[in-house]
Amino acid sequence: MKVPYISATRLKMAKDCSFAYEQQYDPKSDTARVLKKKSNHAGNTQAARLGNVIHGALEDWRMPDENGKTPPPKFGRLMKLYDEWAKKPQYAIDFDFYQDGQRLLRRWFDRRGKDPIRVYATEQAMGSHAAPFMLDNGVPIYGFIDLIVEHKNGAIEVIDYKSNRAPKTQEEADNDVQAGIYLAWAKQMFPDREIRFSFEMLRFGVVTTIWDDAKVENFKAWLKTQYESIKSLKEGIPAIGDGCRWCAYTTICPSAQDLMTKGAFDLVEHEFGSDDEMLDALATIKAAQGILTRRRSSIEKEFKERLDPFNTDDKIVTDGWSVSLVPKTREEYIPSELQRILPPAVFGQITKVTKTAVEKALPILPADVAEKVKASAIKKPYNAFTVKKADAFKKKKE
Repeated sequence: MKVPYISATRLKMAKDCSFAYEQQYDPKSDTARVLKKKSNHAGNTQAARLGNVIHGALEDWRMPDENGKTPPPKFGRLMKLYDEWAKKPQYAIDFDFYQDGQRLLRRWFDRRGKDPIRVYATEQAMGSHAAPFMLDNGVPIYGFIDLIVEHKNGAIEVIDYKSNRAPKTQEEADNDVQAGIYLAWAKQMFPDREIRFSFEMLRFGVVTTIWDDAKVENFKAWLKTQYESIKSLKEGIPAIGDGCRWCAYTTICPSAQDLMTKGAFDLVEHEFGSDDEMLDALATIKAAQGILTRRRSSIEKEFKERLDPFNTDDKIVTDGWSVSLVPKTREEYIPSELQRILPPAVFGQITKVTKTAVEKALPILPADVAEKVKASAIKKPYNAFTVKKADAFKKKKE
């Protein structure tokens, strides 16, 4: 298959499912190209958009001036840049995510952002898409490094920002493919310097890993085997796994279509010979659930668009089913009201203001505060999408 260069993202996709890799990076049909365009749309999710806004703001904030000097770490300037990135149409985020980003940067700045550093580079490119950086063992790599810091002792620290909600362990960092690729690049670029790699986990802290020359060389040898393995494939091979839940290519994937046709019931109705078989089955079932959920959402959207949301008597009736929008209400909490009622430490832990998240916090609150929170809830009307099977007896009489 076509492999112009290796990156951590490309390698993971190829290992998880070479069929998805082929559609993403070397599409052969018009349908695949359309699906690729949809999957590449900037920030398909709110979390991804928020990550782009935070990364952009931090990189601009750390960028050296025209004289190569690192700007002083001022929080007001960081927030101004955050707003500038949030204004970009392709990174538009909802209010709750906007506030989450503000709180994240406030906490990060108070803990670590105030410390002065000497920035060597921000958004450092490793080659280009047309001309990737070539490792000395012949493996082409390409990507951008968020931040490179030069310490007083001459050591070079390569840093990658992560806004993930899950922390990264030291063991994970010590064996991370992205860390290995960046360290391999840095060892060639700065052969006489001490090199370290750090994940700047913005919600948690810094996880640093230092690899000696032997480990870097061993990683490069492994990376070459992966590069050659992907290149040797004549075509992508479909694989069912956890990534199917988010894959853009399930509609053209023969394995996914077969799974939707036959279901995954056979995976839970027999004994397993080993833990590996059981876990393989679990991954397949999760993939099936994800694929079917996406298909369900697509079908529901089709019918919702055909119903008049302002006419509760509007129905779609077929030989076997009836579809309608039924008026209901649900309780919601207003973020500004919660911020007014709750102690800052409690409100700061509620990353997304949902009924479930708020109710989880109620038991730790004083009784009077909990009552105020409950009283602040509002009832919001909505139309519930309702599908009913036709009454067989009634249908027969008619």
